[in-house]
Amino acid sequence: MVNILNPANEQFVNNVDTIQQRLNQVTQQLSSGYRIQQASDDPSVLGDLFQTRSDFAHVTQVDQNLNLVKAEVTTADSSVQSAVQLLDNVRTLAEQGANTTTSAQQQTALASQVESVLEQLVGLTRTQVNGVYIFSGDQTSSPPYQVDANSANGVDRLVTAPATRQIQDPTGLTFAVAQTAQDLFDKRDASDNFAPENVFAAVHNIQIALQNNDQPGLTTAIGQLQTAEDYLNQQSTFYGAVENRIASATDLAQKFQTQLQAQLSSEQDTNVPAAALQLTQDTTDLNAALAAQAKRPTTSLFDYIK
Repeated sequence: MVNILNPANEQFVNNVDTIQQRLNQVTQQLSSGYRIQQASDDPSVLGDLFQTRSDFAHVTQVDQNLNLVKAEVTTADSSVQSAVQLLDNVRTLAEQGANTTTSAQQQTALASQVESVLEQLVGLTRTQVNGVYIFSGDQTSSPPYQVDANSANGVDRLVTAPATRQIQDPTGLTFAVAQTAQDLFDKRDASDNFAPENVFAAVHNIQIALQNNDQPGLTTAIGQLQTAEDYLNQQSTFYGAVENRIASATDLAQKFQTQLQAQLSSEQDTNVPAAALQLTQDTTDLNAALAAQAKRPTTSLFDYIK
């Protein structure tokens, strides 16, 4: 192929092409807000950029997970506090029944109220957040208990799955976020017998004692209720500790996000003042090159032969 350009004209075309490429690149940087559009824009920072993006995505996901589980933990804490209040009500009813002046009819009425409290306790074990039974351990799609007047502790246990789920904080450490209804209300020993701290058994025993006008049995049941209530109060501190840890982890995640966002911006965002200056310089260079080329003489050898 015959090259129809002389060396000077070829150099001019190459220079203009180089300036135009720079103009296109800086214009795209200013319009998109990103300094790096493709790998060839700055290969030296790609490794750091990809790592920063990965770190930012990870911390963002951790923050989202913490916010989701926060709703469950807050609701669980509220439910346990409600259960503690219900046990206080049962103790008050039991003490009324223990009064020797209480009639058999009044004892029966008190027993009905205690039965209602037991139903409310079971209702608390079936608490859901976003369609998840938060006291069912790892079997979150099923309620853990139902009322059964014929059962030894007044309820039927429907699931036995433990609560093994853990949540991760921004540093990578994990911690437990849930307890099961059995942990809280249906404490049992290694042989699956009711432990002294069994909340359901204590409430049910008070109900039976009131129904039967059994004063000695009622006195014993009141002692069991106190043991169960003390245990439930101790267990309630678990959720307070988890709430504090989630708050700390969320605060740390947000700080990490701010830091990583700044780092990501420095690695990939357009330096607007520098880009604007480059745009002005390239435009000036292009105009100067075109003006200089226009002033070049257009005579050729044929003109002299003429």
